[in-house]
Amino acid sequence: MRSNSLLIPLAAALLLVVTGCEKVITLDLQTSPAQVVIEANLVDDGYGRVSLSRSVNYTETNTFPPVVGAVVTLTDDAGGRETLRETSPGQYAGVTLKGVPGRTYTLRVETGGTAYVALSTLPVVVPFENLASEVNPFGADDGLRAVVQYTDPAGRANSYLFRQYRNGRLNKAIFLQNDKYTDGKPVSEPLRNQGGLAGTGGGPPPDPIDKLGSGDTLTVEMQNVDAGVYEYFRTLNQILDANPAFSVTPTNPKTTISGGALGYFSAHSSRTRRLILP
Repeated sequence: MRSNSLLIPLAAALLLVVTGCEKVITLDLQTSPAQVVIEANLVDDGYGRVSLSRSVNYTETNTFPPVVGAVVTLTDDAGGRETLRETSPGQYAGVTLKGVPGRTYTLRVETGGTAYVALSTLPVVVPFENLASEVNPFGADDGLRAVVQYTDPAGRANSYLFRQYRNGRLNKAIFLQNDKYTDGKPVSEPLRNQGGLAGTGGGPPPDPIDKLGSGDTLTVEMQNVDAGVYEYFRTLNQILDANPAFSVTPTNPKTTISGGALGYFSAHSSRTRRLILP
């Protein structure tokens, strides 16, 4: 997901109309030094995968240079340790240290004389019990929406990130849930972009390509994520949903990584269900 490495763009100039004359006022916009962007995931019973790149300013093209030759290590609180191998420019993969629910993992990235460190605890797995669909309440023209069903474990905070696919194509919207009001209860909830729904003042309309309809194959991945990862995607969602007209300063989501890098490290469980929509 490359969008989480972008700075929010600013308007480059203001057009002022006074007594029939036009005057262009150029804003003094400061560029920012490139920052390392880390997108790291460790799935239960799977291996570490890390993508390293560098951010670019709003004046540049959306081409994010890969960070090559970094030393990327992953350790756990049970004494496990692995140095990930660079499989292609900026892409690093593990082959020995697996994700285990309940363990805390430390990711360390060393590049350019700087070390970036992040911790993530892989939550206990919450089973993905069922996937259903319902008519979008905003009208028949809005198609269908996914409904996820699971039972939240009682007595501990749980956070969830969902990824939705229509006929194999990833919906770029960020779907989040937590158990603030559902601790220990059965959950049957439609997937909503946390920042808001189209038509309610909560963000731009969805991409028509993502609209769900009869006969589509709906695939949903349910990730149990820790609190830091949830907060990263929650703040990212707010930024992506914001009306650019009201953005006055560049901003980035709340990172889980120390050392000045952008991005996240997520140790999480992953369960997937598929449904052919009626």
